[in-house]
Amino acid sequence: MKLLITYLLGSTVIFLSSIYDFSFTTVEGTTHSMQEFQGKKILITVLPVTQTADDSAYLQRLDSVALANAGNLTVIGVPSYEDGYADSLLPTLSPFYRSLLDTSILISQGAYTHQSSDSAQNALFNWLTHVSGNTHFEEEVKGAGEMYFINEQGDLYGVIGPEAKFSNKVLNRMFQ
Repeated sequence: MKLLITYLLGSTVIFLSSIYDFSFTTVEGTTHSMQEFQGKKILITVLPVTQTADDSAYLQRLDSVALANAGNLTVIGVPSYEDGYADSLLPTLSPFYRSLLDTSILISQGAYTHQSSDSAQNALFNWLTHVSGNTHFEEEVKGAGEMYFINEQGDLYGVIGPEAKFSNKVLNRMFQ
């Protein structure tokens, strides 16, 4: 579904996409349309690409939130090229992710997530980070741990940066 907006004082036309217009491919090679998740809340997060204790703790918190909200939440993790991901890391990162994340958490192939990547930025992240797409937030990705919250109607309703200190209680409130 696309919304067409024409400015009254000019001829500029902007097409605003819905979150459900996008698709992604997992590291396992399965392609998913975001339409599959219509009617559920969606959490999209930039995954860490180092295997530190802090990154492991983040993934464990993410896993517990996903499992606690499994009936109404889809979690999608995205390794970011700008934050250190390289395709050559996949053979070691995939087992690391899967050792800490339930298989219900979808892990996409690597993507350019930052606005500063301009035309190379992944289309979904372009929507997530630009108010012209999501109609709520204009926010650059700050790094691994950035989280985007989408409600059952497909609206982006929250962004939590990686610098935020959060607990499972805070995340659980985001899904109530």
